Amino acid sequence: MLDPRILRQFTLFSSLADEDLLPLLPQFKTRKYRKGQILFIEGEIGSQVYFILEGQVKLSKTLPNGDEQILDWCGPKDSLAEILLVEPGSYPATAEVLKESTLLVLSNQGMVKILENHPRLAVALIRKLNMRLRMNQEFIRILTSRSTAGILAMLLLRMAKPASSPGEPIYYDATLTNKDLASMIGTSRELVNRTLNQWKKSGVLRLNEDRMEILRPHELADWP
Repeated sequence: MLDPRILRQFTLFSSLADEDLLPLLPQFKTRKYRKGQILFIEGEIGSQVYFILEGQVKLSKTLPNGDEQILDWCGPKDSLAEILLVEPGSYPATAEVLKESTLLVLSNQGMVKILENHPRLAVALIRKLNMRLRMNQEFIRILTSRSTAGILAMLLLRMAKPASSPGEPIYYDATLTNKDLASMIGTSRELVNRTLNQWKKSGVLRLNEDRMEILRPHELADWP
């Protein structure tokens, strides 16, 4: 059976004790996916939520003109399609596996009964989902009140992974191209190139192998 400590790596379950998680454990299946596989397609009716143990997944939408808009670049400890946690519905985006990945897959079949029988689990999950909703609303507010560089700054902070050890900087995956970043905020690759180069020259960012380290996150947070 799945170790509850693995589930607590994910924000959705981080505050729950072993006894709270026990009813959920039989619902999870571990699946491996190869590069290029599609987990789900925007608008498709589904009933599964995904949790990334290893690998990388891209979330995107198709614009009216047929172009792809990247919504997020997800990696270990990220979860996908939480909106389907309790009941089936349509997936809000398309999820494509970018490299060999291992995911936990949670079916929502029987979830209502589980939550009815374990109200503490239900309350904890509602709080986590509500927190995620507030974060998304704040990001939307930022999109309407900041310059393009300011929006890019908040995107980098939103995608940043925790430091590997105390004293080290937070970072984001440098395999995410400037074209991808531009797609995520609806701007040109040239503008993203100029802005990132400016931040690297001033010491806000530093490229370190396959990661871009954010050395002064407070400056990005305050970028107008």
